Order: sequence, then structure tokens, then C-alpha cells
Amino acid sequence: MIIIISVFIITYWNDTSLKRIGLHPKTSFLKTIGTGLLLFLLLEPILDFIIQPLVNKLTGEVADYSAFKSVAHNFSKFLKYFVFILISAGFGEEILFRGFLFRQFSIILPNFKFKTAVIIVLSAVLFSIPHLYQGISGLIMTFIFGLIFAIVYVKTNYNLWVTVTIVLHSLIDSMFITLSYFDKLNYYELANSLFFGY
Repeated sequence: MIIIISVFIITYWNDTSLKRIGLHPKTSFLKTIGTGLLLFLLLEPILDFIIQPLVNKLTGEVADYSAFKSVAHNFSKFLKYFVFILISAGFGEEILFRGFLFRQFSIILPNFKFKTAVIIVLSAVLFSIPHLYQGISGLIMTFIFGLIFAIVYVKTNYNLWVTVTIVLHSLIDSMFITLSYFDKLNYYELANSLFFGY
């Protein structure tokens, strides 16, 4: 919450508006929810059953999600984490890593042909670093998710107001924390046995 409020204050102080970080309505609520849900349904199986097993195979390790073991069958902790994920990850991380960082990099970096691509990669790198506790496999997967969120952000015309990236990010993290609650994080390891036999 402190980071989100700080981003709002800094942006408003500099621009007298929050539009530069994507906070302006451009699309309908239902279209945004629908697009986010469709992307989730298309991307999640590919990421979970193709990309993550490949990353695990290349790194020789499975992402370390042990930090979420305490959520298993603990409804009060699940509820707390669920709300935290929606506010902090779904909304807060998108405001910071897509909205604010895109604004800052757009100002700092000179104009050149691949400026947007460089900003996408930089935002994904910075997004992945706080997930280092998940090991190298988790770090790479978070970087890939960061690339996807950034590309979607750009393709939706830098719109973060109840946007597709917030919906998509919230759905992915909600699924993760729900699997944690039901003690089914081995779901992410299932693809390894299906495709690679380990």
C-alpha cells in the first residue's frame, strides 16, 4: 500500500494526472474482465504445462513454493493472502512494474527503434527479482510472466484502469493461492511427470 500511494503521489506531483501510469478508463469493465479471463484460460495451461516444465528441465530444479506451505488448510491465512494478492500483486505490482516503471523508463531512455521492447524487458527483470526466493526456476518463470504482463499492457494501449493486466495477474495469483490452500501446489510439478517423466 505504501508503494502504491507513493507511486500515486510522485506521478501526480510530476504530471498533475495519473494518466501517464495508465490510470484512465479506456475500455468497458466487461470487455476488460472478459479479455483478462480469456487470456488467463489461453495462457495458464501453456505456461503451466509447457513453459514451466521446460524451465524446470533447463535449470534442473522445480520452483520453490515452500513459503506458501503454511497456507494449506488454514482458511484465515488463505483469506488474508487472497486479499493481499488482489491488492498488492494484482493491483499494486501492475501499478508499479507496468504503469510507473513504463512511465519512468519512457522519460529516462532516449528515443530509439526498440525502446518499447527494452522497457518491456527491463520491467520484467525488475518484476522477477523480488521472486528470487522461489529459486532460479521460479525467477525465470516470474520473468516470463512479467514479459507477458508488459506485452499485454502495451497492447491494451497502456491502460491500467481495471485493466486486462490487473485482471490477468489477479487470476493467476488467485489460482496459485487457492492451490496453496488445498495443498495442491504439486499441480505445478504434475506437468514435469507428464512431459518429462520426473
